[in-house]
Amino acid sequence: MTSRVVRTLLLAALLPLAACARQPAQTPVELTQTNEQGCTRQRSVGPQDAYADPAPLKQACVGPYLLELPQNYFDNQIGTEHDGSFGLALEYPSLEAFKPGDRIGLSVDQSLRTIDIDFSYSDRFTPMQILERLSTPQEYDPESPTRSLGARIEGEPQYGLTPYYVDLVRVRAHYRAKGMGDDMRVMKAASNMDWFISTDPAGRIDRLISCTSREQTDPGYAWMNGIPTKTSTDGMARCEHRFVLPDHHIIVKLGYLRDLLPQWQQLESRASKLFFEHKVPKELEGHGKAGSADVERQRY
Repeated sequence: MTSRVVRTLLLAALLPLAACARQPAQTPVELTQTNEQGCTRQRSVGPQDAYADPAPLKQACVGPYLLELPQNYFDNQIGTEHDGSFGLALEYPSLEAFKPGDRIGLSVDQSLRTIDIDFSYSDRFTPMQILERLSTPQEYDPESPTRSLGARIEGEPQYGLTPYYVDLVRVRAHYRAKGMGDDMRVMKAASNMDWFISTDPAGRIDRLISCTSREQTDPGYAWMNGIPTKTSTDGMARCEHRFVLPDHHIIVKLGYLRDLLPQWQQLESRASKLFFEHKVPKELEGHGKAGSADVERQRY
């Protein structure tokens, strides 16, 4: 056997070893995630089963606060997104979580029955400042008739709230002056919101509920035996309800059908209860049950 052949055989034998040597070391899977406010949650690692019953506990952070609750309370029914963001979803009229797996392949009628819940924490602005910004015209459109209480039509109190109805005549004149045609979406009643507010003793807005304008008379759904059913393909009349948990620097945002506005206190109470009942005390953080099954799967 010539020396050239020997060198060729040796090279062929060493090439796989060299390739293996160049393989980068595998990065260990992060089992926890800590946010800017120092809240550390256990991550969900590996395949997740939205149909698991009973639903396993999952953790989520709202600013510095750690929540731990069954995964079927999450809108995706498996826990937070990869970046830690999340939303919760309750089913009307029970105001309980959907059954495990029920929201996979969500139907239109299931969407109608959904009460959306989002918790937001800010250490830059107080919740009251955020609500003030939401109800004040911005620099890019200081004359906006939709972002000002003064440009709205104040109504008689309803359900313990003061209504400020959008003035559609004023809105349309405002946007026509900007060159917009009457066929633009912003001109439609369905795209404009009435406000229902409450204020604290100092007169600051502490609750802001925006609902599809009362002039949109067709809500897009009907009620059958206490359950909403879709009747139109042209949107749905809904409300976006914000209130504050001032001692925790949190704004809670709810989403629900406009017809449920008279029940706003019940919906708000349920959302607050979810936060406080599932908030992990500081002394117990790091000792929760959430994610234990995921850790076991990753370990083996």
